[in-house]
Amino acid sequence: MSSLSPLLNKRFIALLVISFFSSFVAAPLNSLLPVYVESELARAPIFSASLRAVFLILGGIFAVPAGRLADGWGVKPVYIIGVLGPILTGSIFFTGDPLLLTFLCTGIGISFGFNSAGGQSYLISAAPASVIGIASAGYFLGNTLGAASGNLLAGPIADALGFQTLGLCATLAGMCLIILTILILPPIPAPESSGGDRSLSGLIKLVKRTDIRLLLGIRFLPTSYWGAVTLLLPLLIYRLTGTNTAATTFTAISLSIAAIFQILTGRLCDRIGRWRPIIIASTLVAVSALGLALTGHTLWGLYTFGIVAAASAWSLSTTMPGLIQLIADEGEKGRVVGAAHLSWSLGMLSGSLGAGKLIEWGPAWPFGLGFVFCLGALACGVGLYRIHGQDTQ
Repeated sequence: MSSLSPLLNKRFIALLVISFFSSFVAAPLNSLLPVYVESELARAPIFSASLRAVFLILGGIFAVPAGRLADGWGVKPVYIIGVLGPILTGSIFFTGDPLLLTFLCTGIGISFGFNSAGGQSYLISAAPASVIGIASAGYFLGNTLGAASGNLLAGPIADALGFQTLGLCATLAGMCLIILTILILPPIPAPESSGGDRSLSGLIKLVKRTDIRLLLGIRFLPTSYWGAVTLLLPLLIYRLTGTNTAATTFTAISLSIAAIFQILTGRLCDRIGRWRPIIIASTLVAVSALGLALTGHTLWGLYTFGIVAAASAWSLSTTMPGLIQLIADEGEKGRVVGAAHLSWSLGMLSGSLGAGKLIEWGPAWPFGLGFVFCLGALACGVGLYRIHGQDTQ
């Protein structure tokens, strides 16, 4: 317990509460958007992928200025803007108009960029380096369990009461979340001295560093595969079973199992360092991609390797705040977080768009390409170890 005492403070506990409820309210966006588009709007998966592309690319783009703002005028205002996203998520299920859906996804993308940059910057500022592993696990655990709990409710609500009722519930819950964030989240001021140049040229210089490029690679490559997983697995399960509840139940189960591995990964990072967990998680992500490529036409294959994908992908994400804390200097952490989220968003974008098209030829194509990408992520992890492996853990 004494090793966890630095985390027993208002800042970290409030962050956990907000991250949980933010993911809880936004849960239907990933699991039910492709189902909603196919069952209610009679559109192909590529349309779902295009909608996701809007908020993914904007989320990545706006994470960069959000990170700069977090370095400049404090983290809490940036995070509050990010918490607007779940309100817009609920509104997704109110309309079948493609233009309005596009506008809503635009707002979601902007707010999610602020959410990621603000939330992870808040985490890195609130958690000491000695416990950043378990702190990261707690933060992502809040996201994972929130999404799992939200999916357990979202599927039955959509089946029993319809998508409009689901959207109304999510919108009202999002409004309550904004009020909660304003009331309970303590502010974290901007650093008194900022390292590096905050201009665009300063960001370009940052990205020219080899370790930053490798960091962006390990965010982009497995996330591209994960974008395919989150788009296709609920849809493929829905096609095999014919119910929304089956799709959301799988998501809830896989995320709940992933939560266990997040805690394990966080503890391992604090005890043995981050490098072995990074290499192991990267390897297991690749194994899951290969498994889905070979068995993605079966329900047992989707469940088995989909769970492995969730556990390993979320474990890898758990190592990222600690890795950023190691690589980034004081005063540039927000910008590195923003750049990493941009890389993550581009990965989700490419994975979603590619999967929406490649699935027409069968699951072996999107998941097989994901396997190749995951091997690249493993190489990036090895490269980062060679540069920073001897640094203080």
